[in-house]
Amino acid sequence: MTSQSPLPERRSESVVAEIWSEVLELPHVGLQDNFFDLGGHSLLLSVVRERIALRLGKDVSLVELFAHPTVRDLARYLDEGSTGAATRAAVKPRTRGRAQLADRRAALRGGTSD
Repeated sequence: MTSQSPLPERRSESVVAEIWSEVLELPHVGLQDNFFDLGGHSLLLSVVRERIALRLGKDVSLVELFAHPTVRDLARYLDEGSTGAATRAAVKPRTRGRAQLADRRAALRGGTSD
């Protein structure tokens, strides 16, 4: 937790910080604090996701929660919305790699069965 944390500028920052405080069982979470550095993990992100949906009416994917690990970044993402371009850019090479691996596996299977 940062000692000189700026005050929330938007409602979404306050709500996200409050949710993280509850889920992580911490008295205070700063806007620049990283969820994972504070002890968060993937299972807790599911709880965060549900609470964001309930309190802010926003459906955010787990991938986006991983991509926006600070209160300020996540709040900005929630407020501004996203076309998902940043996430797609990060995920696309991995998806392409998986497709290439699947093609190689299929070729190997085809090559060994002849």
